[in-house]
Amino acid sequence: MRLSAVVIALSLVLFTHPGAALERLSAGKYVEFFDIVTFGSEFASTKSPGFVRKWPGTTVKYKLTGIASEVEYYRAVVERHAKALYTYTGLSYTEIAANETGQDLTFVFAGRNTMKAAGRVLEDNDRVLREVARANCFFLSYHNPKGQIVRGLIGVNSELPRVKVEHCLLEEMAQSLGLPNDSRLLSPSIFNDREDQKSLTMIDKVLLRTLYDSRIKAGTARPQALRVAARVVKSLMAEAK
Repeated sequence: MRLSAVVIALSLVLFTHPGAALERLSAGKYVEFFDIVTFGSEFASTKSPGFVRKWPGTTVKYKLTGIASEVEYYRAVVERHAKALYTYTGLSYTEIAANETGQDLTFVFAGRNTMKAAGRVLEDNDRVLREVARANCFFLSYHNPKGQIVRGLIGVNSELPRVKVEHCLLEEMAQSLGLPNDSRLLSPSIFNDREDQKSLTMIDKVLLRTLYDSRIKAGTARPQALRVAARVVKSLMAEAK
């Protein structure tokens, strides 16, 4: 799926319970995972541009749209996931009313047969829409030449079991932050499409924390971003000891 400085104190939150959990993987393995998820794409129609993409600023304004009953049911779920993501990125989420304008991120709760139409809220490329609409859930994001994400959409198949939708929402929200790829090499992780994680794992926390570290700038080319990511991960591991 696809397309701010973080206060240093946030790194302390990541390791409230430090120890073996973080050190189970080497710094090199975390950087490898960062490379896969940040610079890969699960859809052929949405290839990575080869540089870092992330939201600028500190706030993402979002709107919940689509099937009204589903919007009401999942509002609390979105809020819960938003709080978890804030902890590791420093990005706060603010819901705006359906009749307001100026949202950064739009959630569309749709039926199985209307997922393609949901994507048309922001996308008009039929090839992209056909590809993403085959997924249970999907996200689309759009960035400017500086690598700053400027608009996003999350499409949700509301006919899925509730527990599956909760996982989908967390996965798509995390991926829409600038970590667009899935890989079965990551485990346990929300970025593994064979796993239905309901909360962020240590791998996920490290990837989010790394991407939104102030040392990694939007628009940074992949080779440099990976060098900086290595320094960030090593510093996180040092703090966890």
